[in-house]
Amino acid sequence: MSFADQEQALLDLVFDRELRAAFRRDGVAALARYGLSAGELADFATVRPGALEMDAAARVNFILAQYCRQFPLTFVLASSLPPGLDLLRRHVDAALMRVAPAERLGAFGIALRDGIAAAGLADAREQALVMSIVEAELGMAWTAQLARQSTPAAAATSGGEPPPGWLQLPLTIAPLTSAAVLPRPYAELKAELCPCTGAELWRRLGREPLTPERRRAVLGRRDLRLLVARAAVVRPSPCEPEIEHVTVELGEGFARLLPHVDGRHSVATLLAQLRTAGADELLLDGVTSGFRRLWEQGMLQAALA
Repeated sequence: MSFADQEQALLDLVFDRELRAAFRRDGVAALARYGLSAGELADFATVRPGALEMDAAARVNFILAQYCRQFPLTFVLASSLPPGLDLLRRHVDAALMRVAPAERLGAFGIALRDGIAAAGLADAREQALVMSIVEAELGMAWTAQLARQSTPAAAATSGGEPPPGWLQLPLTIAPLTSAAVLPRPYAELKAELCPCTGAELWRRLGREPLTPERRRAVLGRRDLRLLVARAAVVRPSPCEPEIEHVTVELGEGFARLLPHVDGRHSVATLLAQLRTAGADELLLDGVTSGFRRLWEQGMLQAALA
């Protein structure tokens, strides 16, 4: 065959638990599916299963330490579920490594979201709160991934002071923008649940995972917020552009308005509908202020004619 086939077999040995178990049990016979020659298989005969396990664990931990930067609350909450940190480790697998590097973070986030949903909690309401946080961080990770793949021009949005007559313009959500309802403000949740940041958080969780009691206490104090986040390239680079998220938090009721920001409605038409439904002027002023904040942060734009 080729060196590339040997390389694929080695990569799978590192990231495929079942293949490593078969290799411990059956030796090079476990690699029969790769169609390697006797000489190519002989290269694997010197691989010690114990050393392979150590190498695999180190690589998975390194990857998770990096991904923890994008999913801090998700990682903390996952550590409190019955599978514990293994729920996170098992999603760094051979299938993920076959995804293009630029798309791996999003693929990992989707798989992890599904894994957390499947792990489940006995309390359906608490499960919904956990998933809302997971969805918020997945949305930000996904838009950050898209921003890295975009040209600077495509990633740029104007923002700033809205133009005269902006209330009458049909609006749409700007690119690289996500939204999710959280049980409490995002910064508050991070302050209460994340004892540190970055790669250190992953190491800390290995020693001190979140307890279910602490999770319930934090999520039990609710102050629902709509988190709107836009990914922005703050330092362009051909290899690894630096991405930050601009965020705006609005009242939970604002989430019912966003589906109408579809390129056909203006703020003025939404205000008129709310007034007809009986909304008072204080509420209408709050809605206008919220849309203005979204425009100023580049999260809204006029729909193309």
